[in-house]
Amino acid sequence: MITGAMRLMGCFVLGIILFHAVGHRFSFAGPAVAFMVLLFLAVRWWARQRPLARRRRWAGAIGMLTVMVIAFWGSSLKNRPETLTVPTQQISHYKITLVKAVALKPKSVSSVGRVEAVLANGKWYLAKGQVAVFFPRSPQADSLQYGHQLLVQGNLTPPAASANPYQFDYKRYLILKHIQWQAYLPVSHWLVIGNEPPSALVAISLHVRKRLESAFKEHIQQARELTIAHALVLGVQDDLDAALRNAYARTGTMHVLAVSGLHVGLLYGVLLMLLQPLRRSKTSRLAVFLVIVGVVWFYAFVTGLSASVLRSVCMFSLVELGRLIQRKSSILNTLAIVALVLLLYEPNFLFDVGFQLSFLAVAGIVLLQPLFLQLWNPEQKLVRLVWELLAISVAAQLATFPLSLYYFHQFPVYFWVANLIAVPLSSIALYLGVAFMLLFWLPVVNGILGQLLEWTLWLMNELLLWLERWPVSILDGFVITPGQVVALYLFLIFVVVFLVRRQLVWLATSVLCLAFISGTELTEAFYQRHTQELVLHSVRRSSAVSLVQGRQVLFSADSAFYSQPQLFSYQVQPYWWAKGVRQESRLEADFTQTSTKPVLPFTFTPEGNQLLVWQGKKLLWLRRLPRGIINPVPLDAVVLQDNVWAPADRLKEIVATRHVILDQTNSRRYTARKATELRAAGYKVHVLEEEGAWRIKLR
Repeated sequence: MITGAMRLMGCFVLGIILFHAVGHRFSFAGPAVAFMVLLFLAVRWWARQRPLARRRRWAGAIGMLTVMVIAFWGSSLKNRPETLTVPTQQISHYKITLVKAVALKPKSVSSVGRVEAVLANGKWYLAKGQVAVFFPRSPQADSLQYGHQLLVQGNLTPPAASANPYQFDYKRYLILKHIQWQAYLPVSHWLVIGNEPPSALVAISLHVRKRLESAFKEHIQQARELTIAHALVLGVQDDLDAALRNAYARTGTMHVLAVSGLHVGLLYGVLLMLLQPLRRSKTSRLAVFLVIVGVVWFYAFVTGLSASVLRSVCMFSLVELGRLIQRKSSILNTLAIVALVLLLYEPNFLFDVGFQLSFLAVAGIVLLQPLFLQLWNPEQKLVRLVWELLAISVAAQLATFPLSLYYFHQFPVYFWVANLIAVPLSSIALYLGVAFMLLFWLPVVNGILGQLLEWTLWLMNELLLWLERWPVSILDGFVITPGQVVALYLFLIFVVVFLVRRQLVWLATSVLCLAFISGTELTEAFYQRHTQELVLHSVRRSSAVSLVQGRQVLFSADSAFYSQPQLFSYQVQPYWWAKGVRQESRLEADFTQTSTKPVLPFTFTPEGNQLLVWQGKKLLWLRRLPRGIINPVPLDAVVLQDNVWAPADRLKEIVATRHVILDQTNSRRYTARKATELRAAGYKVHVLEEEGAWRIKLR
């Protein structure tokens, strides 16, 4: 049954979505809120004067609309962009305070800085806003801490848009976190000038977590198990191995590594089991309440007060408060209240993937697990325990899999087996980890707990790595639209209602949802089969091109591209998935085919240049000026590579084209100089690093 809290949350969510859809065009949200509040008060008074059902319905409808307008207004206030008092081009230095925990990655150090002041034309100006800062690893960068104040030499650069089609939109990600700029800071470009943490509580929390990291490192010898302990118990994923992270993702157990509702729920569950018998009087109930709430908030404190943990701690605190005052409340109602409070604080939480998945997972467990347990209730304790764990895993996976398909484009086939392994072992590891955190200062005891934790994590890692090697362990390449996500959720809801009420109308409605999904997929497949597109990808320090025809692709790249496997995963593969590619042929750097293909549209010239003739289009990758050209060769575009010496006048003698592309095999200095020169000569210049991928769409 939909409660009042759930209705309020739904209206608030609609208001936030409405703002992000059209709100940036409106500037009268404040007056609209004032008008709607006055209207609601007037209609509410009118309904009380003569309490008829029709008048109450009007008051309720206007109240819901008022909540939507308030959400719209709150989102506009939170997403108001910060502006500088001087043009960014004039800034030579700026001061920042690190306001997020410093993350130590294998090759870089990152944090978020709050801009305090900027220096332009020899004068300091106060400033506001946030900048994502990245440092190369060094002793100085590794020693940075939350609250450090830095003097930085350089400029504030807005984040760039996605460089390639369908690539992750990092710019939007930063904007939703209210980060306006980003900066890469070599050691020589910054200096620590002070230490003033914005929050003393967060500073102490991060200091305690750092101390616990050191304690784990002292008592867990294996690096792999140490990184998992840091992630599972403390929520620190900075040094997590990419292969191991991939194994957890491909087995559907990534939630184990992100300190979230699962971990807080496990901790809450064991506390409840141990302390429940003590609830005998008002005093004992209050003591139990203080112990449980104190422990879960302590856990949130030592894990850095992350948003995902705070969500769960708030929810379980409300549940415990209800137990204290002996008032039973629906978990869904509690969940809606927590979500509403968090969205009031930060409306952009709605677009956080972790926020969405954690709430949906809990809702799925609450709604679906009891249905599964009704289907079968085994008498044997061990069998019942396994069935309950499996029911929780399936319920959470069903509730989150449409969003997982949308965000991650994959589905772990053996998630149900993996969670039967990961949930019990991670629970044991979490309890051992919490015990270690409480007793790490005791000799012998800390060694025993550390060894037990290491063995448990070793077993879990080995089993999940073994499971990842099972055949067809992952189905990937799914690209679905927001409309299809909604249709999938409606399908699940209607199927569940049909199973509960046994009315054919709900089954028929679910079939309509499937028909919508199938129809949109067939339409998309039709367009994909007739696609003809050439894309020069924007890839760091390398060159890559995709030739898409129907659901086939021919891909060519240089050795620099193939030496960086992550480039394909992040910058090329999403485009292939979106185009429905089913058959691929890749050409290695030495021009050897990795799969059979009858005709190659590429040829090499004697000078080492590469010529493409495809679907009537001609492109030349120019590395060295050819000799003996009498008449300019007509081309659709020429790609300059490897800082080739090609003055504008000599280029006109060799090729006849208006389009010149500068890829990332060129130095930035060469690119800037050559782009200016060629534009002055009348060419249309496309710089891949600055303007993103270059595309020719034929069909």
